[in-house]
Amino acid sequence: MMKFHFCLRVYGLGLAIALVQFMVVAAPAEPYAIAVPSPTGSYKVGTSSMRFVDLSRNDPYVRANNRELLIQLWYPASTVQGYHLVDYSSPKVWRYISQLTGVDLPPISTNSVQNAPIVAGPHPLVLLTHGYTGTLTDYTFLAEDLASRGYVVASVAHTYESTAVEFPDGRLVLSVLGSHFRVDALRTDEQTISFAAHVREQDISSVLDELQRRNATSGDFLASHLDFRRVAVMGHSLGGIAALAIVSRDPRISAAIVMDAPASANSATGTGKPVLILAAGRDQWGARDCQLWRNLRGPRLLVELRGAEHLTASDAVWLAKNFPQLEAPTGAMGTEKTVSAMRNYIAAFLDYVLLAKPKSPLLLGPSPDYPDVALTTEKQPLCGELVRSRLASNR
Repeated sequence: MMKFHFCLRVYGLGLAIALVQFMVVAAPAEPYAIAVPSPTGSYKVGTSSMRFVDLSRNDPYVRANNRELLIQLWYPASTVQGYHLVDYSSPKVWRYISQLTGVDLPPISTNSVQNAPIVAGPHPLVLLTHGYTGTLTDYTFLAEDLASRGYVVASVAHTYESTAVEFPDGRLVLSVLGSHFRVDALRTDEQTISFAAHVREQDISSVLDELQRRNATSGDFLASHLDFRRVAVMGHSLGGIAALAIVSRDPRISAAIVMDAPASANSATGTGKPVLILAAGRDQWGARDCQLWRNLRGPRLLVELRGAEHLTASDAVWLAKNFPQLEAPTGAMGTEKTVSAMRNYIAAFLDYVLLAKPKSPLLLGPSPDYPDVALTTEKQPLCGELVRSRLASNR
């Protein structure tokens, strides 16, 4: 069990705690009694899934095949009339997770309409990469909110690492590395984790290639809707490690959002591009974290959610509210304030670094709206006496 908690903290397991503990709580009696928090932007939200095969490389896990990937897009919709809301997860993936957890998981409603037309673009693009063996819908509350503010979010299912991926033809592809829902079979050795992170970098590059191709293809759903001058990558835990790596080497990506990810030997080398670090309950920092902060040479911001937990960055933050028996990983702010804080700090950062909007007051100093958020701005050190003074002053 100690190894499990270590793995949760270091690599990120999507919705592990929230969903596994459905086994000890009663599911709601009414269908769709649980809903993703409503987005806050001015646009309605559309969603669409797309599958593609990267013919330029063999699959690193199943070498007999070319790499096959699934992307889920969230985007501002021009109309929602005549379209229906999508379920939170694909049916086969949801049933498989039910099988792994041993419980009949309840349905969850979203705010996204299936295949609705997209608002005329071009729109800034945010690539999203999930926690280790997570799924591509684990951050729906963030993806929907960014889409409602005019961004296109592309979440990547990392085939054969994701716990399960259902492709449009109905095939269910399972992880070959195990799953956080069955910890006894989960591979967490350093070599496997490093390999998975490297594969993710390649996947993100492949996704960018495919999205660029579709954006330039007349008649395609995405044609001329994406602005490749304004691209960011956002990742949680292992996804955050991959995000830092890919932003350093891919010139098409302008900024990174790193959600509660430990600094690795590679990521600690830093980057000259803008980086937002969203940390959960991290009052102490390791040597690599300090090295990373020093080596972030562009605009940088660290947002610490005091009292939060590793899964706070995922949909676990609002799922816990629906089940009082679960310990909500939100600290003193509670669910609504924590959800609002993550959405607003991420959007303020992206608006500034991608859209060149004026800096929001959220990026400049402590906010009375979020008293349990500790902010480290780009001119402040992360480690040493000044940081300890900062933490004390914010309490």
